[in-house]
Amino acid sequence: MARRDRMAHTGRRGGGRGARRGCGCSLFVLLLLLVGLVVAAEFGARWYLSERAESEASARLGAPVSVGFGSTSVLWDLATAQAVGTVHLTSPGNATVPRIDVTGNAVRLVDGGIRADTADGTATLSGEQLAAAAAQGNPAEGSPVAGLTEVRSVRPDPAAGLLRADIGGIAEIGVAPGVTDGQLTLTPQQTSLLGFELPGGLFSGITGTVDSTVASLPEGVVIEGARVVPEGLEVALGGRDVVLR
Repeated sequence: MARRDRMAHTGRRGGGRGARRGCGCSLFVLLLLLVGLVVAAEFGARWYLSERAESEASARLGAPVSVGFGSTSVLWDLATAQAVGTVHLTSPGNATVPRIDVTGNAVRLVDGGIRADTADGTATLSGEQLAAAAAQGNPAEGSPVAGLTEVRSVRPDPAAGLLRADIGGIAEIGVAPGVTDGQLTLTPQQTSLLGFELPGGLFSGITGTVDSTVASLPEGVVIEGARVVPEGLEVALGGRDVVLR
């Protein structure tokens, strides 16, 4: 009798441990499912938001655009602060569109639109893009100085802070970039060549390319600076209360 009692008691203890193990496994499976759902929701939110932003930005810029988000959870940011920490927009550009790298900070919904508290980044024109853009400002065919004052190539000289422009294959002049009242300026170090006055709008093609690029970026992005880099001309961009959509 005593033996049967001990066996029954042992069986009850074993059954209790089995039940606890089964309960623990169920909780673990539920936890894995919950984590999986959260990860899937986060991935889905990032994909949906980036797809919409990329299609709109690409259409405006006229070049492929990639949109990414910061390392923090988009869903968590939206739930706790009603804002996304950072939105990163990049574009490799193309033959006529500069390379773009812009980051919007504290992106939130405001009055049905999407705004960033601040934005900063760069637009970079390569030497080839600079030459192609400058060609748009060359004197018209038939002008007596058309061949002498056309820009044939542009190369960066970062050490001097100048763009070196080959004018008519005769001489090379330095051009200093700057910003005045939010507009890119390009100032030649000399205004005449072989006794001929250089046309006033000789580099208007470059400034026009930059202006059109900035105009295609979100409203509120402005030119804040310009400098010569090994790749070409780098234009610093910034802004406050930037309208992303």
